[in-house]
Amino acid sequence: MNEATLPGRETLRWREKLGYGLGNFGINLSFGMTSAYLLYFYTDVCAIPAGTVATVFLVARCLDAVFDPLMGLLIDRTHTRWGKHRPWLIWVALPFALCGALVFRVPPWAGTARIAYVFASYTLLGMLYSAASLPFNSMLPTLTRDPRQRNTVNALREFLGSSATVGISYAALPLVRLIAPGNEARGFFVLAVGLALVTLLAMLNAFATTRERVAVAQDVARLTTAQSLEAARGNGPWIATMLVNFFFWIGFAGHLQSFVFYAERVLAAPALTSWLMLTMLAVLAGTAIAGVLANAIGKRRTGAIGAGLAALFTALIPLSADPSWVLVANILAYFGQGLIGGLLFSLMADAVDYGAWRSGYRAQGFLFAASSFGVKLGMSLGGAAGAWLLGRAGYVPGAATTAPVAAAVVAGHVAIPAASFAAMGLSLLLFRFAPDYRPGSAPAGA
Repeated sequence: MNEATLPGRETLRWREKLGYGLGNFGINLSFGMTSAYLLYFYTDVCAIPAGTVATVFLVARCLDAVFDPLMGLLIDRTHTRWGKHRPWLIWVALPFALCGALVFRVPPWAGTARIAYVFASYTLLGMLYSAASLPFNSMLPTLTRDPRQRNTVNALREFLGSSATVGISYAALPLVRLIAPGNEARGFFVLAVGLALVTLLAMLNAFATTRERVAVAQDVARLTTAQSLEAARGNGPWIATMLVNFFFWIGFAGHLQSFVFYAERVLAAPALTSWLMLTMLAVLAGTAIAGVLANAIGKRRTGAIGAGLAALFTALIPLSADPSWVLVANILAYFGQGLIGGLLFSLMADAVDYGAWRSGYRAQGFLFAASSFGVKLGMSLGGAAGAWLLGRAGYVPGAATTAPVAAAVVAGHVAIPAASFAAMGLSLLLFRFAPDYRPGSAPAGA
């Protein structure tokens, strides 16, 4: 039998690749809105103190991070005629989409009740995001066992996912003001409802167009917790990927949510906000070639180049206040982020295979979820740090920008992200396999 016809080695049709990629597009619409504008929405639109928002971000994301490994164990115990991952796209599509709209509908309550609603809705959104994205992302290794096809599929899903994040980050604020002139609260909610509908349709379409082909042996179809942990033991590529995710999302979250503040408070050019958001298109360029470059020089080298570019040009953003320079520096930094960001889930798919080879247990739900713990922890620290710095500097919406406020914005937008991107590159040193391991090979000792 030709290798290409073996189970899991079939050539994936473009309809399936596109359906999987569009699923990521839909999931990332909510992610892009909250990442780029929720801090601004809470502080400047809802008048919630920045320090309070920082606490909400930190506690909610930490709770969400703890939830992720539990969600991964649940995925590994799922067994339906549709597979282990696909049914979750059906089960959580509607509640996830609805909650994505409700976080932008803060009721006119006062005091503790208002903060409680913000905390509850934001925490629930994070958990539903995990329940949607974790099975979706961990499904990648089941689509095909061919590493080159995985690189292609992953690059497409990342390209479309990044398109959603970039597109909504660029268009959201102008759309909000177009939908409801003079009433940003209403504009944000109406826009969020529209995005929720797109998310719902994209997730249902992903369920309908994809298939789980890489079969899991019946004796490990329902893994125990101990077996899932065994797949992680000694798995250097998994540790490396978890650290890369952790540092990537510290930098990405902190940098993205502070664009509006950097444009208004440091550059004194509020109209530049959307153009700065548009520089994230460079992520798409990096993501588009990440798979091709990884096939040519390897994933670790590709990721290291991306991390270096991201760290260097993020650090150089304050070199000049000239808008042209700020735009160019952001473009180059985001191109670097795209190079490594386009490989994140492909790196994890390799770690799943390696864990299965070492242990005999294919615990992809747990391994993806445990790595997502690093993602959520990174997002919580990156998001909370910027809000906490604003609160500590005495930030007041609508007031004149003081030197401490400007310094806080620069720290959250530049210093913390640049340092985290550098640490991300160093983490790739751990992405190594045993000398006798070959991708797609049978488990050791089999």
